[in-house]
Amino acid sequence: MQGLEDCRANQAHQLPKAVDVLIVGAGPHGLAMASRLLLGKNALQDCTNTWRETKDIKDHLNTTRKASCRSFAVVDANGAWMRRWKNQFEALGIEYLRSNDGMHPDAFASATLAVWSATNQRQDFLNLDSLPGDFHGHFKAPSTQLMLDFCAHLVKLGCLEDHLWQAHAESLEPCKSGVKVMVSTTEGEESILAKHVVVARGPTWCRQWPLFYETLDSATRSQVQHAWDLFDDPERMKSMSGRGVIVGGGLTSAHLSVQLATKGKIDLLIRRDRRVKQYDLDLSWMITTPNGRRQLRQKFEEASVEERVATNKSVRDGGSISPELNSMLSKLEAECLVKVHEFTEIVSAAWDGCWTLTLNTDEVITADYLVCATGTHIDISADPLLASLQTIHPLPLVGGLPVLSEQLQWGELPVHLMGNAAALELGPDAVNMSGALRGAYRIWRGLTRKCSKKQNGFKKMLGSSGKCPL
Repeated sequence: MQGLEDCRANQAHQLPKAVDVLIVGAGPHGLAMASRLLLGKNALQDCTNTWRETKDIKDHLNTTRKASCRSFAVVDANGAWMRRWKNQFEALGIEYLRSNDGMHPDAFASATLAVWSATNQRQDFLNLDSLPGDFHGHFKAPSTQLMLDFCAHLVKLGCLEDHLWQAHAESLEPCKSGVKVMVSTTEGEESILAKHVVVARGPTWCRQWPLFYETLDSATRSQVQHAWDLFDDPERMKSMSGRGVIVGGGLTSAHLSVQLATKGKIDLLIRRDRRVKQYDLDLSWMITTPNGRRQLRQKFEEASVEERVATNKSVRDGGSISPELNSMLSKLEAECLVKVHEFTEIVSAAWDGCWTLTLNTDEVITADYLVCATGTHIDISADPLLASLQTIHPLPLVGGLPVLSEQLQWGELPVHLMGNAAALELGPDAVNMSGALRGAYRIWRGLTRKCSKKQNGFKKMLGSSGKCPL
């Protein structure tokens, strides 16, 4: 057994020298892309029609698939599928997702999670009944453990561990035969030649900070914690105690307040009013009424770039808290364990073993620790992985986001983006699972079209089969 483990460990360090598709990131978006590539034509061919027979879904969930390791590879700094996602939910103590059971990374059908959970007699869902009247149908929010177990099943079905390597993508250099990707591993730097690259990692490289942070000297700044740092190391949560100040008005700030209130009083500072919503974007983008998601997305895709920016901003509308979490927060407020300050910002901050914070309300408070749950800021021109592409092959940027092709492609370069970076194409749910599935579909469709045009070249590479590796 030990010899087998050693063999697998050695294989994990043997990065492929060349692949057809390299996926950067092993989170939900990377898994959605891998699922799409693995299933190929067996996956959904139209993201607006997600219905399948239950029998077909069960067959799918019991079928092991194995692709050529040369077809696609995945690199992730954590070296494990869904690791950072798991860390984030563990750090925040999130028991249930905010989205429903139809949102997951499997490209086969929207009902695969529901069918899998029923087959495995899993009932760990949160059933939500008090939704707006125009929301037709059920809304079951799966537990985080259910989602992790389901994703682990997808990984096992697709033998996707064989396609994953622990490595951090450092740079992308377009060349004649594709893209040369430099990655760093525990053993140093290596390069991978990929015909196509799909960047599916989140924007966590660039933390967004409140205005007061910029006025601090470097020593004081080092004492300010960002929520993303806690996700990288959930154990840090255990060492935080005493009175705390949390800055932010979204789900993360509220979860942190609930988690840390057991260890000392929490002051939650929200720069605007406290907003309570079931989902992190308007529910009309998730329903199939006459003014539902299909019509809204069609209108979005026909709009100008400027109109799309305005739509994304208005639909997401900044941070918000789910009704369930707000009830928990309200209970802690009644017990004087949490104090929520609306329309409040920090004007100045000083650190001398503890924090002294002056607020825009003229109130001065002290705290043992300070956490900014203020999200991330996307600016492609400053992205350590993508900035070089903007230099050699510039795209129009609007609010820091690139104007991509319909297939989420970087101009004519064989590089595709997923998640927030593709929001000008995908819309306000780009970062959510619905956006991950649509993004993977668009990219796959673009790759298969290129494959058809270059079929003769692929035949030479594949021999007599003539099958497209994509």
